[in-house]
Amino acid sequence: MASQKTALVFAGSPSLGDMSPVESVKSLISLPPELVGETEVIEWSRQPSSHYTIRVTTDLLELFRSLLGDGYSGIAVASGTDVMEEMAYLVDLLWPYPNPIVFTGLGSPARHGSNEGAVNLRQAVVAASSEACWGMGVLIFSRGELFAASEACKFYSHRGHDFASPGAGPVGEVVQNRVYVARHPRRARVIDRPVVPAKDVEVLYASLGGGELTLSHLFRDESLKGLVLGCFGTGNVPPSWTPHIKNLIRRRVPVVLTSRCQLGRVLSLYDFEGSASRLLDMGAIDGGTLRPLQARLRLAVAVGAGMDEEEIREYMLS
Repeated sequence: MASQKTALVFAGSPSLGDMSPVESVKSLISLPPELVGETEVIEWSRQPSSHYTIRVTTDLLELFRSLLGDGYSGIAVASGTDVMEEMAYLVDLLWPYPNPIVFTGLGSPARHGSNEGAVNLRQAVVAASSEACWGMGVLIFSRGELFAASEACKFYSHRGHDFASPGAGPVGEVVQNRVYVARHPRRARVIDRPVVPAKDVEVLYASLGGGELTLSHLFRDESLKGLVLGCFGTGNVPPSWTPHIKNLIRRRVPVVLTSRCQLGRVLSLYDFEGSASRLLDMGAIDGGTLRPLQARLRLAVAVGAGMDEEEIREYMLS
């Protein structure tokens, strides 16, 4: 690597109000001596992550690109954890560089008085500055463990072990300022050109007898650019949904099927009204093993990149 410089970007969290001024953060988190002079702290935002949008996240991505141009080899990102899994996943879809980006949180007020935030920041910087993390895409650091953005989800609302990768587990860990990598994750096909993801892509979860009213309103909204369905089981929905889905597909609005389950995939196992088999025959798009939130972001990228229907189908399964 030509440079060992690492950026620590504060990208928003209510907990930032408890942190020292930016210039004293490095001493507060007790960075290893060899990283103190090679780490620059950049305050980009203090807003809660729940206020973020796809557009704000792509603005943050452009900051990351500019940091590479300024000679930084790795980037640690401190932000709120509410939408961290989505922020990290979206950046991962659009990050073609080997340089690591490591997201981490500053801790919850529910654990007030702990030094969790300082530890997370220090070890996220250690990971972002480590050659071991090169080529792994975007990562999330939580309580000593590294998770791939392509796999991670927020698992607990308030406990210390916020994140998990269902069915996969962490890709590595940081112990005493040393990074240990267990495996390299499988990432989606990365879009290696500038893309502005579509913002009017929605997600709707199937529920017991619910959703038809919401779906009927979405159908009438001409600004809708795409829809992801978090279906029951292997891709099934209430039969009352099918006329609205059929009409959306006729309007050439891409409709993607996913499972609302944490693990599994869309499968054509049944043949009844609202089944995955009939929806796919109708023209819906197979979301494979993607979770609904992942599929929404991937569809937003696909629509923003101007992909046609066949390209979207391939991309959702890549």
